[in-house]
Amino acid sequence: MDGIHRREYHVRNLSTRSVTLFPNRAQIVRDIKNLSLSPGTNEITIIGLTPTVDESTIKVDGTGSAVITDIAVELLPNRDIFEDVYPDSSDDASDVESDHGENVDEPPPPPAESPELGNLRSRLRELRDEERRSKESVESAASRLMMLDAYGKSLDRKENVDIVESIETYRTERERIFDDHAAGLAQCQANARLLSAALEEESRLVKQQERAAAAAARERERARKERAKEKWKDAKRRAERRREKERVRREREGFWPRVCYTVRVTLEAATPTPMSSRRTSVSSDTVHAFNNTAARVCKPGEGWELSCDLDLALSYVTSAASWAPSYDLQLSTTNNSGTLCYDARITNETSETWANCKVVLSTSQALFSGLENSIPALKPWNIKIAPKYLNGGQVSDILDSAEERRQRGGWWETQRRAGQASKPRSQLFGVGSNPFFPTSSSGALRSYQSGLMLLEQQKNNGGLFGQQQQQQTKGGLFGQQQQQQQQQQQQMQPQMLQASAPAGGGAVAFGASMSHSQAAPNPSRNKSALTAKQDMDNKDYRRQEEQGHPTEWSVMPTSPDENVDFQESTVEETGFTTTYDLPGTKTLPPRPTPSKQRVARVGFSNVVFSHTVVAKYKPVAYLKAKIRNSSRLTLLRGETGLTLDGTFLGRAQLPRCSDGDVFSLGLGVDPAIRVSYPRVDVRRATTGLFSKENSSVYTRAVTVANTRAVTVANTRAAAAAGKPVSLLVLDQVPVSEDERLKVDVLAPKGLAVDGPGVATGRPARDGKDEADWGKATASLRKGGQVDWQVTLNAGKAVKLGLEYVVALPFGDSAVEC
Repeated sequence: MDGIHRREYHVRNLSTRSVTLFPNRAQIVRDIKNLSLSPGTNEITIIGLTPTVDESTIKVDGTGSAVITDIAVELLPNRDIFEDVYPDSSDDASDVESDHGENVDEPPPPPAESPELGNLRSRLRELRDEERRSKESVESAASRLMMLDAYGKSLDRKENVDIVESIETYRTERERIFDDHAAGLAQCQANARLLSAALEEESRLVKQQERAAAAAARERERARKERAKEKWKDAKRRAERRREKERVRREREGFWPRVCYTVRVTLEAATPTPMSSRRTSVSSDTVHAFNNTAARVCKPGEGWELSCDLDLALSYVTSAASWAPSYDLQLSTTNNSGTLCYDARITNETSETWANCKVVLSTSQALFSGLENSIPALKPWNIKIAPKYLNGGQVSDILDSAEERRQRGGWWETQRRAGQASKPRSQLFGVGSNPFFPTSSSGALRSYQSGLMLLEQQKNNGGLFGQQQQQQTKGGLFGQQQQQQQQQQQQMQPQMLQASAPAGGGAVAFGASMSHSQAAPNPSRNKSALTAKQDMDNKDYRRQEEQGHPTEWSVMPTSPDENVDFQESTVEETGFTTTYDLPGTKTLPPRPTPSKQRVARVGFSNVVFSHTVVAKYKPVAYLKAKIRNSSRLTLLRGETGLTLDGTFLGRAQLPRCSDGDVFSLGLGVDPAIRVSYPRVDVRRATTGLFSKENSSVYTRAVTVANTRAVTVANTRAAAAAGKPVSLLVLDQVPVSEDERLKVDVLAPKGLAVDGPGVATGRPARDGKDEADWGKATASLRKGGQVDWQVTLNAGKAVKLGLEYVVALPFGDSAVEC
């Protein structure tokens, strides 16, 4: 037998054919195209599947000349290295510091001397030299004169001196000395004038140079500040890049699998038999039979070879990807219309990126509780009067039966086991220690484990919600306390189970086979009440189209004038499931926040706006919009943004609404409708002298004013402002539970319980123009509720009166039950 031919593929390198998203999970189909097999046994290994895969949903199909003989699924540690898949970019060129900060604090160079100033200073040096020569001439003349005088004084001590000749010599020399002295003084004065002018010019040039140097210094300072600013910006950009890299790394680490599923597919390719002429005589009792696409090739000197190509398709389901509806509803009171933008919030919290794939949204829960869960049969619930020594006259324990508690406990035990099967996300994702030997656990994991321990203890003590405990012999008081504690425990345990489950808890977070409205037994969800409310809304409308509709259609834009900025999805209904095929191909990478994809845009017409007034509690008018789903789409429950006449109001919860049904949305308080509700007026009723009854007449009045003007300057708003408003005003009269206490309605006259409506109401203001305020019809319901259906014109006000009498035996008083 030939050896096994092995080949390995990483899931990230496989193309993604399609991704079908469900409300709580997703199904992925990947392809291996043109896979060449060697004759004999081939083992194809696919690694890197996200750890959130439900291994029981992994399937391998294919087309080609081979037989799938075995499929093995293992959960193994991730062999990839985080740094190899996501190389560290800390050494990028973008992170290298620039030279903006170089030479920032270097002292400035000395200012260069201008040529003009240099020439002037050279001239100054020459003038100073001339000045020194002039002074030297003057001083020389003075010294010679002194010497001449000294020579003249010395003649009287000499003998044989020719006095005439001496005097002539003295005169001649003195004149020569005087001429030299005068020339030196003149030269000094001339040099002084030239030197003064040169000094002034030097001062001017020095100041000019100083101004230029100051300007240069200011320019250098500005450049220094610019360089410092650029350096600060570079540092800030580098810090921002580092923070962004850290954020991206943390995000990638959050989706980096510690463990991955590995799928090993064993295939048998055809082994040729040259002596046989029956090429196709092979048993076909396998997944895929051999066909004629395999070509037998014989090479010289070699045996027969078989060239076999086939395509494999790997499909699996993960609980870490889903979609949820998101809406944006725009309502207009001018033309009573609305536009609903239907979006899908797609979540991918797996470790895989599904690139260039077809995305399909499905409303199916895609999760079943198992065939072992058969439909339970109701068992008889027999009760009897408990002995007085056990009950003590307290309330009997007949809130639920023992079988009900047992079945409910078994159901939540199944839910607990389903949630326990999914590992916490901290053990499946992250870069760190060995996932099979974790060194620490998060707070969510500890809380989750504590909740499981509590549930396990309660199970051992008699079921998840507790079985019917043995009757105690301590008296009625202790029995009642035990019963109340048991009821509180039953109400808290579902909440504890949901609160203690981890974020990636899989079936615990989404439920097993139940829908969202059935995920918990808490009656506060009031699904039946919501259904009843929708039924009441449907009664106010008449269906304008038949129930039958085609199984596939394309959602069209609301009007041809709208700017279509997206492609509509294709909708298809199959039984209980609706699918939306998003146009084109999409890439869904793992990310912590959902991405939004447009599914459809739906237009609503004939939107009914109405007001409800419960002045007894709050003197305001609540605006409500009643909308018929005239599209072919089933609107799922989800959040919607509300915009009324171009003003964003906030976010609300859109209820589930099938095609043709009606849903209502509260739009808050309408400040244009003013309501006043004065205190009740009480007076004694007129009775006979010897009457044995004490009667009191109570008078109430509700005043409602429509402050919208009849005409306004804005033509578009005039249509809404001038229209009458529809109001439902609610009040009540007390209901007697004692035959001796009688309550009768005096006004409006003619009211009877569930009887026909009575016209009532009068203008709240005086004036002839106030007579045409509108109309109102009053009716009396069970429970003492009085309804007024009011149509109030713009700018008008109406006063609705309510008067009733309470009669009771003389000497008694009435109190609330």
